[in-house]
Amino acid sequence: MPSSTKLATKHFSGYSSGLFISLHYFFHPDTLQLWAARSPREYSLRARAGEDDGHVRRVTHALYPRILVVFDEDTQGWTRVNDEAVVRHKPYVAVTYCYPDVINSGGTEALIERVRHATLDQGFDAYWLDLECLLEGPIGKAQDLYRMSDVYRLASFTLIILTNKSAWLSWGNRVWTLPEALLSRELRYMAGNETVTPINLIQIASLAYRHHDKESQIINSYALGKDPVERLARNLQLKEAIWRRESFSSQITSQRRDSQGRYHAEKVYALMGFFEHHILPDPEETELQALARLFMANDNDHIADRMISMFPTDRRGVNQWYTNEDEYGAKLWDIEPTVQVIGITSNGSLVLDGCRAATIRWKNFPSVAYATRRSIRLHLLLAVPYLALFFIVASCYMIIIGNQWFSDDKYDVLRIAGYVTLAFALILLICAPVLTSYAHSGRIVLARPWLIGVKGVISAQEASDHLYGRQIWSSCRTLYSPSGSLLAKWTESDSKFREGHISQYEAALTAPPFDPIEGHMFTLVDTVSSTIYYFRAHRPPTVCLFTGSEGGQGRFVLASEECSSSELRRETVLRMPTFISSYMHLCDWVALGGRP
Repeated sequence: MPSSTKLATKHFSGYSSGLFISLHYFFHPDTLQLWAARSPREYSLRARAGEDDGHVRRVTHALYPRILVVFDEDTQGWTRVNDEAVVRHKPYVAVTYCYPDVINSGGTEALIERVRHATLDQGFDAYWLDLECLLEGPIGKAQDLYRMSDVYRLASFTLIILTNKSAWLSWGNRVWTLPEALLSRELRYMAGNETVTPINLIQIASLAYRHHDKESQIINSYALGKDPVERLARNLQLKEAIWRRESFSSQITSQRRDSQGRYHAEKVYALMGFFEHHILPDPEETELQALARLFMANDNDHIADRMISMFPTDRRGVNQWYTNEDEYGAKLWDIEPTVQVIGITSNGSLVLDGCRAATIRWKNFPSVAYATRRSIRLHLLLAVPYLALFFIVASCYMIIIGNQWFSDDKYDVLRIAGYVTLAFALILLICAPVLTSYAHSGRIVLARPWLIGVKGVISAQEASDHLYGRQIWSSCRTLYSPSGSLLAKWTESDSKFREGHISQYEAALTAPPFDPIEGHMFTLVDTVSSTIYYFRAHRPPTVCLFTGSEGGQGRFVLASEECSSSELRRETVLRMPTFISSYMHLCDWVALGGRP
């Protein structure tokens, strides 16, 4: 039987607290060790290994090379100088080149001779070339990569070495050449044995970049007076431009990478030159770990915090935190995050603080306490059974009194009135179930909060029947979402109310139950907003996280549990009413993302 408003209010205290015990158990901070932490006060595995970069993350720019190759007029020879007093005030030339191109055209010795000849020819007596100026060993090399962008930013000019003019595309397709060119004060190039010639970024774009249509905005922003980079949009464009290029480490085996000191996250270290704060490179970390550290060190725009709420267009990366584009068409700056990334795990999962979470029930439909809208008419209908009982008692009394105490025909009217009253009472009693059911068939105004998952597709009416029982009134108590999922469709009408169209149910019903890329078809029912959502996922999500808001709706990440690692895997993202989050519980640290 339906419960009263008082009963519904009594139980309206959040999603089942019993189910939240499991969420707290899996993600208690004592069971979650950070690989890298935002705060230097937090213990991390990097800090234990002595690799934490908390002492250098506050340094921005104005660094200098640690080693330069300088020409000595007395001996007429070149020497490597690491004296800080000399290096800090020495004008020098920075050199950029394509390593495979150089190796195939005379080797490193020929390259060094060309660089030295060009340096003296341009009136300088010092240059920086990574083949001669990078320190050996992982610690020294990490320090040099940390200040790589400043080496090119502070150089008098950057010299591009090419074997011939047809090598522009090979040079432009490398990872490090993009930041080296964009961060330089001035650019000059030398192709083969030709003289050194000045060149600007606009000319380089037409010669060296295959994706000129996508990178023209970046080129223009740097070529026209070195305007400041638009932090959020431009940095993402730079990231994509670098990721389209080939890294040298991607062409060698893991064994050779270890022996030559190459880095798995080489592209991230090339990207960090465009950010205010740098990170100390680590040869063991992955790209996702390095990206998370870079974004945490430069948190003005909350890049990682916003990405958590995005729904990747590429479903193969849906369970990772990083994404390029949002399936709902939102830009990164459209999302207002409500969580903070405080660290990253060894598996590459982001650790979030400030999450509101709720568990999703998959066992069955629970018994939901709810209340409907009340009116005088409905209250009268609810009183019908009691009125019928009163009339039955009154009619029986009238009949008994009339038969025992009055034998005169003039009292037959009392007996007849008793029988009429009894007949009327019986009619009311027979109609009482229908009238009572109708009185309880109004619109739901209050219901106990639940998130209920169903594998497959059910209609809104079926969900209402399971939750609240069948009703006589035709009004549906569970509505379709107008914009909450990829399958959602809105009703085009002149009505002043937003509502979803039933065609989304028909589309979900006729869709294949399983897609190898997007997974199985599921239905989610929310009793707070009385809304139904259709989505695809590879595994049933057991946890719903509120991570941000966008376009007047909340961003809710539906995730499954990885019990072996105490982490969550993102399965899908839904746009649900923001006020739902007020009925969700604040939870402990949550690890979300990680390896596929």
